[in-house]
This record gives sequence, C-alpha cells and structure tokens, in this order.
Amino acid sequence: MSLAAPPAFSPAQVYALFRAGQYERVRQLASERLSAMPDDTAALTLLALSLQFQGRSAMAVDAYRRLTELQPAVFEHWNNLGNVLRDVGEFAAADAAYRRALGLAPGDAGLLVNLGFLEMEAGKVAMARDRFLDAVRADGGLLDARLYGARACYECGDHATAQDLIQSWRQWGELGDEQYVELGSLLTLLGLAADGEAVLLDALRRTPDEARVLASLVCLYERLNRLDEARDWLSRLPPPEAVRDPTLRRDVISAQVAIATRDADPAHMRALVDQLVPLTEPEHRRAGLHFALGKVCDRHRDSHAAMQAFAQAHACQLRLAEQLVPQLLAPESTALPTAAVRLGAAEFGTWSDPAPPSVEASPIFIVGFPRSGTTMLEQMLDAHPDLASMDERVYINDTIELLSPFGLRYPHDLGKLTPAQCDYLRQSYWRFVAKTVQLAPGQRLVDKNPLNMLRLPMILRLFPRARVILALRHPCDVLLSCYMQHFRSPNFMVMCSTLERLARSYVAAMESWIYHAQLMRPALLVSRYEDLLADFAGNVQRVGGFLGLRDTAPMLSFHEHARGKGYISTPSYTQVIEPPNARAVDRWRRYEDHLAPVRPILQPIMEHWGYAW
Repeated sequence: MSLAAPPAFSPAQVYALFRAGQYERVRQLASERLSAMPDDTAALTLLALSLQFQGRSAMAVDAYRRLTELQPAVFEHWNNLGNVLRDVGEFAAADAAYRRALGLAPGDAGLLVNLGFLEMEAGKVAMARDRFLDAVRADGGLLDARLYGARACYECGDHATAQDLIQSWRQWGELGDEQYVELGSLLTLLGLAADGEAVLLDALRRTPDEARVLASLVCLYERLNRLDEARDWLSRLPPPEAVRDPTLRRDVISAQVAIATRDADPAHMRALVDQLVPLTEPEHRRAGLHFALGKVCDRHRDSHAAMQAFAQAHACQLRLAEQLVPQLLAPESTALPTAAVRLGAAEFGTWSDPAPPSVEASPIFIVGFPRSGTTMLEQMLDAHPDLASMDERVYINDTIELLSPFGLRYPHDLGKLTPAQCDYLRQSYWRFVAKTVQLAPGQRLVDKNPLNMLRLPMILRLFPRARVILALRHPCDVLLSCYMQHFRSPNFMVMCSTLERLARSYVAAMESWIYHAQLMRPALLVSRYEDLLADFAGNVQRVGGFLGLRDTAPMLSFHEHARGKGYISTPSYTQVIEPPNARAVDRWRRYEDHLAPVRPILQPIMEHWGYAW
C-alpha cells in the first residue's frame, strides 16, 4: 500500500497570499503542509510569518525556534526569533537570539537596529543609542537607524547628534506610517515645531485614528501654549490601561500628564500618577510623572508633598544617569568640570587682537546659572526689532572645540591664537549661528546660554567689546527651581539630583564667574531678577541703555511677542508668555527647612551678591 502524496504546496504562491495580507489563509496552508512534512523550512517560515503578522507572536516562537534548529547558520532565522521573543517580553532570550544572528552576520544594519529596539524597551538607552549609531555607520540610508537613533540620542540628552541624524529628512522620500509619526514627534522634541506640526497633521490625514499621532499633537500644542487644541486632541485618546503596546502607552501617558500639569489639583494629579506609574516602564521614564506631580503640589503650596515627588523623580532619573555618566556619580566628581578651570593673569596678559569686532558687530551674551531669569531677558531683547535671539544654543562651546586642531588648550592657550586664527574661529561661530537664525541688515544677535558664564574667556577672546548681561537671582530660588526641573542633559540629571550637589555646582560656577569677571573686566550689566520684577519698566530702560537701544517700548510687551513665537525650548516656556509677575520671588521660603543643610555651602556667594536668609 503506497503512502498518499503530500498536499501540493507552492511556497511562491503562498508567499503571494502573504504579501496580499491573507495571513490566516497562509497559516492554514502552511499548517497543512507541516502536518505532512514537519521539517519543511519554507512552510515553517510562512507559518511563523503569518502568526507574527496576526499579532500572535507567542505562537510564532516555536516555529522560528525550530527553524534555528534546522538551519542554525541562517542569521535571518535568529533575527526573526529575536523579534517575536521581544514582542512577548522575553528580553533575555531575544538578546541571545540577536547576538547569535550578529555572530553570523557581523555589522548587519537591520540586526543592529533590532537589538537597539530591544535595548530601548529594556531601558538600556545608552546601549540602544550605540547600536543605532553603529547601524547608521553600517547603512546610512536605513531610516529606522536614523529615526530611532535620533530618539535614543534625545533620550540621552544628546540633542546635537539627534538633529544631525534627521537633518536630511526632507530628502528621505516615502515613509511608513510609524516612521512618519516618529519623525513628527522628533522634530517637535528638537524644537522644529512648525515642521513637526506639518508632519504630524499629514500623518493624521493618512491614519485618522492613530493614537500615537494624537498623543504627539497633544504634547506639541501644550508645548506651543495652544492649550485648547491640546485638550481637544486629548479627548480623542484611549485611556492608557486600554493600550497594550508599551511605546504607545508611554505616549498616551505623556499626553495626559502634559495637560494634567496645567490643569490638575494635587489630589487629581496624585491619583493620576498612582494610576500611571505601574503602566510606565522602564523605571527611569517615570521621572516625568513625579516631576509633574511635584510641580502641581508646589503650585498649590503643598511643599512637603512636592519635595517627596521631586525626590522620587530624581531617583528615577539617576537610573538613566548610571548608564550614561557613571563617572559623575562618584563622590569626588563634578557635573561642571569647566568651573574648576582658571585662566591665569599672565596668560590673559599675552592676549592681543589688532582689529576686534565692534560692539555692533558682536553678539550680546546673556549668561547666568540656569533658572536665574535668562529666558525672560532673552525674550525681552528678542521683542526688540533691532535684536534677534536663537533660543538656547551651544555655539560658543562648539567654537571652543575647534581649538584642538590647533593643538591649543582652553583657556590657557587663547593668547597663542594668531589674528588669522581668531578670525577663523569667529567665522566658524557665525556659521553655527547661521544654521539657526538669519539676521536682518542691522540686527544684532542675542546669544543666551546660561552656562556660557563658564566660557567668558572664549567670549572675550573672540568678541572683546561684546556686551554681557549676567542674570542674577536669589541662590535659594535658583537651587529650588533647578531641583524642580526635568532636565534631560545627563550632567544636569546628576547635578540636580540633590540640593547639596546643586549647591556645590552653583558655588563652583559663581566662583569661576567672579574670578574671570574681575580678571577680564567685560562690558557687563548685572540684572537682578528681583529688581527687574519690582520695577520692570525702569529696568527695561536700564538694559536698553546698556545696549544702546533708543526705543525700549517693544521690550515691555515681550510676553506677547513670546506667545507669537510658538516654540520656546527652555523650561520657562509656560512663564514667559505671561506678563511679568513676582510669583516665583522668595518661593524658597516655603522650603527653608529643606534648604537649611546647604546654607553653609551657599553663604559666601550669598554674601558676595548681597542676598540674605
């Protein structure tokens, strides 16, 4: 008696059904084939793919695992096994499968991207960033590598690399729906709000009910202070507990928290955080929830609850900082190493520049420790038609990095620069600026970066006639405000993690400033936050006079100008669209008990600037 012939099976025909989206039919045909020929690799592959594309990854695991047993040298099988194991949350097994695949195909860009996805989902953001960047180096045209590499860089606080990865996005051609949404979200996060809005609205037209698009639009419009639109989009989102995909759930949570921070009372916000924390993984992503709760509690003057929430937020952030900058967590480390560097008087004495730029051809620099009122000063000046700011950029630091090719140390060797080298560095600075802002004829640039207070030697080497404004505020209010902020810079995560670390960093920065300002004697105006708010019109006149501005009237309504600008990158984006007010003056007094331990650290600097407890 002869055996019955196995059912006719054409892998090409069945694959055509798969490409047509007939996944269940493919599963049936592959299963029939496997009932007769259990080790048919083509049928196993089609079965696994059909299950995976139906969202049945757990059932696909066995098929992919069997394929790795039958054909262990085929890296695609190990890659696919890693994908479905990642889908079902078996991260360790997925990692092993991906690494086995990489052993067979070292440097494969697609594999590196998949491993990057796995590490992102496991909370290993620094490792994920490195995987994505390796993938970009292997295949610069792989868009997932660029998009998600940019996302990982953003999460790590490396905004410059994130921008570099997506700067050519207009030339990318057709994107998939998920890629399109990711691009819109990234453009928004990186400050390219108009582009981000256009991309997200286009994505919404393509997929009208896509929750991630809606969540991204909520966060965008909240960031642009367009709250009615943000609330409208929020009303269309599903509740987080109804969202299975962890990435999408995080986006929905971010949207809810963005609006709740503006609207909620402490009881509602606390209930929301309690609900959302268990749904938020990995742990470091919970920091935003706790920061939001802390700010709501502070707004309602519940200082004890606010500090509890901020302590939890910083504990979450330190989980990420441990990955990114473990060296900064050592007891003897400092988050602001530049603050310890001093330009010697003899070194300064060697400086010469036969033809420095005029006052009018030099930028106006606004400096000061973060949260000292620099953004308000910037928006005041930007409201004047003769001035233009560029948000917060690191172009002076970028210019410092150009000293290395000359074999020069900063700041000690600045006196060794030739006039031609000074001109080259100035031109490089202006090229950086041109990426961000185009000055109209006769306009002067406003360069606001708080920690340029640590780079005064470079500022004055390039622009010795520049006008410099130091923003000053009560040190206790500065510390408290920094402690309350959700900074993404790894150095700032560590610096702001405790009030003691903050106090020591503040003192180090101020000591550096005081030393260099006394040595170099810049054309300087000290703008005290409390005085500015006590007599706003008078101090606007004072600032205008220092800068040689004839009509300072436009600066009086800076908040209206700021509201029209849309995106403002700094944490003050919700405050600078309001008329000047003194709500945040002396806020530290409600937290005096928490600040008492750092009093001895701050005392010398407070005395220097005339502040008291």
